[in-house]
Order: sequence, then structure tokens, then C-alpha cells
Amino acid sequence: MTYSPDHCTDAQHLQLLADRLAADLAEMMQLLSVCQEIQYTPGLRPDVDPDGTGRMATRGPVRPTEDAALNGARLRVVHELTTATQHLTSVMALVRGVTAAMDRALSEWEGEPPASGGCDEGTYWANDVPGAAGDAV
Repeated sequence: MTYSPDHCTDAQHLQLLADRLAADLAEMMQLLSVCQEIQYTPGLRPDVDPDGTGRMATRGPVRPTEDAALNGARLRVVHELTTATQHLTSVMALVRGVTAAMDRALSEWEGEPPASGGCDEGTYWANDVPGAAGDAV
């Protein structure tokens, strides 16, 4: 590979991407703690005053279990947690692959012989992630 002025720019761009990913991950961790806490409670409902009298709209019998289980807002939170788990499992594989490739390149640059590619290389992480190796989530 020949030297070009883009090498510095590429490294700076990679650093900016990594910093942004870390910031986005920190924000997601805050949202995750809230979502995990509320995933089994129904969403808040606005007060309904259809006739302008100041009273809530009348409904049928109150069924708190059904209201919680079938609440659309709660189901959306559960869906997003499931979707996030699937996407982050893929992202983790990509990030760990990039990290391993960078580590191998640095090792080679330092004069170490290239590692032999064993059959389990790159799959060591599957047991770290619930559901990645077919585990129950």
C-alpha cells in the first residue's frame, strides 16, 4: 500500500465513527434501563372527556391483566427490545470482527507471525450473547 494524504483523514474518520458509536451506545443503555423497567406495565392513557363534562369516558368492566397484556404501547416497547437484541447481536459480531482484524494487522506489523486460522476462530463470542448460539432469551 502506498502512502496517501487520505490515510490521516481515514484514521480521523474512523475515530469520529467510533466516538459516535460509543455515544449512541451510552444513550441506548439509558433507554434500555427504562424499557426493561416498564416492559410489563401498560402504557399511560390520556384522559378522555368526550362530552365535555369533565368525566372520563365510560368503558366496560375493568380488566387490569388484559389491559396490561394487550396494551399497544407496552407491546411496542417489548417489540423494540426484541428487535434491539437481534440487531445488536449482529453489530457485536461485526465490531468484534473489525477489532480482531485490526489486532492481527498490528501483530503482523510488530513482526509476529500470522495466527493459524483454527476452525473455531471468530466464534468464541457466541456464548457471551444470550440467544446467539440458540440459547433461550
